Amino acid sequence: MRFSVIVPAYNVQDYIVSCIDSILTQSFRDYEIILVNDGSTDATFEHCEELSKKNGCIKLVNKENGGLSSARNAGINKAEGDYLLFLDGDDFWRDDDFLENLNCIIETNSPDTIIFPYSYYYGKDRIKEYEFDLSEVSSSSNKFSDDLYLLIDNGIWYPSACNKCIRRDIVAINNISFPLNMTSEDVKWCFELSQHIASYYIYNKGVYMYRQNREGSISYKLKMKNLEDLFLNIENVLSGSKKIRDADYLYLSHYYLEVIPYVMPFLKNPNIKRMLSKYKWLSKYSKNTRNIKKRIIYFCLTYMGFRLSSLLLSILVKLYKST
Repeated sequence: MRFSVIVPAYNVQDYIVSCIDSILTQSFRDYEIILVNDGSTDATFEHCEELSKKNGCIKLVNKENGGLSSARNAGINKAEGDYLLFLDGDDFWRDDDFLENLNCIIETNSPDTIIFPYSYYYGKDRIKEYEFDLSEVSSSSNKFSDDLYLLIDNGIWYPSACNKCIRRDIVAINNISFPLNMTSEDVKWCFELSQHIASYYIYNKGVYMYRQNREGSISYKLKMKNLEDLFLNIENVLSGSKKIRDADYLYLSHYYLEVIPYVMPFLKNPNIKRMLSKYKWLSKYSKNTRNIKKRIIYFCLTYMGFRLSSLLLSILVKLYKST
């Protein structure tokens, strides 16, 4: 079997059918769907059960609520395909030839991972389509370690499981799992994955529709736990790695700077402010980054401090999202 598509689902009764339908309509048929109901309290499980009864390619896993990491790990354990793909239960794929195109890449290049961009879905009449800027990156050599710094610097390799197609044996042999009871679980997972990938390919089409501003979504609003887990993720990577590459510092720097526009409500918490200050040194690795957004945040933080930076940047983010 070529692909295992892992779909974690928690309280997504309004979206799970369209999510699964976007897989079932694929022109390439050599795949399985691992549909993991993570203790939903709405009608999600009933939808999942009905879908699995009608479609033999669906393996339904029904478990107690354990969070996104737990659901994804359960899916990985059930997977049998050569390659893994992750699709969150409230998102969907837009192109019915997506798996066919990925398979053609695998047949020709046999990469350890295929990376593709998101598109941001605000509604059927408002979609922000994205493609990677490949002007500084060439995947002709397919040597991941040689290109990792550029991949991070150009916003191509970033903490997300959902924009990657990954050879399953890399995950299995190296026992790469998502950390439990944490938000931002993709940060450590993608970091560990990057230690074991030899070859890659970029499929530069934003067919993954990442649904935005959904009420109830875990990622809808930054919370205290997100910040606490930010620091824990950074600490785990720094303390648990025998050798930290320049690319790894850049990876953590981008991750650290990503939350600065949203920290204003938490700056009165002395522990949060202390940890922000403790890891501020990471920001220097983004001083000359090609990522304009991160470079702006770096300069704001350097010359304005946490409070003014967060205030100004939060306004800019709101203006950007309104366009």
